[in-house]
Amino acid sequence: MKIVVVILLVSLSLLIILFGMPNVEESRQEARNFLAFKLAQQIKTGELPPDTLDPWGQKFEIQHTPANVMVVTSHGSNGASPADGYDSDDISTSMSNPPHKRTMTRKQTQIFATLALSLCPWLIVLAVRFHRRAASPLESERL
Repeated sequence: MKIVVVILLVSLSLLIILFGMPNVEESRQEARNFLAFKLAQQIKTGELPPDTLDPWGQKFEIQHTPANVMVVTSHGSNGASPADGYDSDDISTSMSNPPHKRTMTRKQTQIFATLALSLCPWLIVLAVRFHRRAASPLESERL
């Protein structure tokens, strides 16, 4: 009986891991976001010319702030940005949390949650086992 329970727990944990883990390979969009951020940083530092094209084939927008700081922006796959900031596919050197970093954080969170969830069946079985052991009197206490 114990071996059947162990096999079921292992199977359940493996299924949770199989269906819960994120894809470790970058998608095309993730790769383009990372490349766009890297190219924008290289344009800002002067390693690449200002007329470099982003991964979507459009020119980067270059602005200078009043503090004389260069901000390089790619408007992403849709080629447009809202008037009040950035949308989800925009890349800019002024971003503290660009899309590729948000994607990495999301995948790390998903990995942690999946591993934690795959341990839950084991913890439940252990809790039930300890509860039963505590509820039943020991042989030495019966005598």
